[in-house]
Amino acid sequence: MELRQLRHFLAVVDHGSFSRAAQMLGKSQQALSKSIHALEQSLGVRLLDRNPRASALTAFGQLLLPFARNIDLEATSFRERLTAVRRAERGRVRLGASPASATQLVTEAVLRLAATQPELQIAVLSGIFQGMERELLAGELDLFVCIDNDDDVTEGVAREVLLDDEYRVVCAITHPLAKAKAVTAMQLTQYGWILGRNLGEIEQAWRRAFEQAELPVPEPVVETTSIEFCKHALQAGNYLSVLPAQLIETELEQEILCQVEAPDFRWLRPIALHYRRSGTLSPAVLAVIDSLHRAAGRYQRRPPA
Repeated sequence: MELRQLRHFLAVVDHGSFSRAAQMLGKSQQALSKSIHALEQSLGVRLLDRNPRASALTAFGQLLLPFARNIDLEATSFRERLTAVRRAERGRVRLGASPASATQLVTEAVLRLAATQPELQIAVLSGIFQGMERELLAGELDLFVCIDNDDDVTEGVAREVLLDDEYRVVCAITHPLAKAKAVTAMQLTQYGWILGRNLGEIEQAWRRAFEQAELPVPEPVVETTSIEFCKHALQAGNYLSVLPAQLIETELEQEILCQVEAPDFRWLRPIALHYRRSGTLSPAVLAVIDSLHRAAGRYQRRPPA
């Protein structure tokens, strides 16, 4: 049973015949009859008595009629509500974002809203999962976006995945491994590493890759929480790091940095959206969520580097 079929059924009831309903809907009478027949087939009952001049409801048609009207009304109300959300013109939203997620996804979503709904105020605040979750529950954030490292989500917090980002070994375009093919774990041990903190499962996977190759895990030369420091340090010397593709999209396009072709050192991690389960999300917050979904859809469809 589809909403489209229910609306076709209501049109026949309201206009009294297939011919008049088809004319009002801008469909052929044959197509309308086929749609109603498919609805009857899905329900296993006959809904309308057909005759050349008019169509009358059967007992099952009478039973369906109030439910069909309610479903149509609720669907229309939802569509109007959704349109209102997407046109939210006023309101303030406090959006938390981890550095990795803010680089491309959040930036694209926020700038799109700024261009289309300039009266909507959005504050983008940087943080990591644990801190942003506390602020969300305390009412200091309306929602937040971050790399999902399999952290336990507190009860009362809703989580939905926006897209999957790929983590790869990264170096400067001038690095000796920049153009190498099928780089091995042994080759990766020969250079210094700069690692970010709070990598969670990604750092564990990075360590396991060396252990599985029966090699000592390299000790990072530098650990940092600064994405900009990491990118500049990579450009300045023959260092390696592990970063998500989204985070260095501009540097990849400009051929400043590159992803090392190391088959055993590639991992996918989701970027997830979090918000409170309790209460009703405001039109402004829903507008930001909608923009994040749209930005994620465009990013996910881009061909990999």
